[in-house]
Amino acid sequence: MNAVIKLFLVLVTVTVACLGWITGQYKSEDFVILVTVLVAITLATFLVLSIHERRQEEKKRKQREARSPSKTKASREKVKRSKGSFALKEKKSGLTWGGGNIKASEATRGTKRKFLGR
Repeated sequence: MNAVIKLFLVLVTVTVACLGWITGQYKSEDFVILVTVLVAITLATFLVLSIHERRQEEKKRKQREARSPSKTKASREKVKRSKGSFALKEKKSGLTWGGGNIKASEATRGTKRKFLGR
């Protein structure tokens, strides 16, 4: 609905301006005032409707957040790592490039990494 109102106001403003230009009325003060008022009304309507749309989106977002299950206090706290976390694990043997292990028989320096072997 808001888009229809915006489109209608823009079309009316452009139509009046074009008709005044075609008929040569663009030189009169009354016509300039009319076009200025139409432009001001169009811009004010755009501003009011955009503020209204933003408020509606905020209300919808708050309702979605209220409906979603709230996170427990434990999940909000920092997750504690166990003794066997990835930072403390023993690394597997083999040469590594780019974070992955490669079999020693396939590892040769200066060549690209092969994922599927030879």
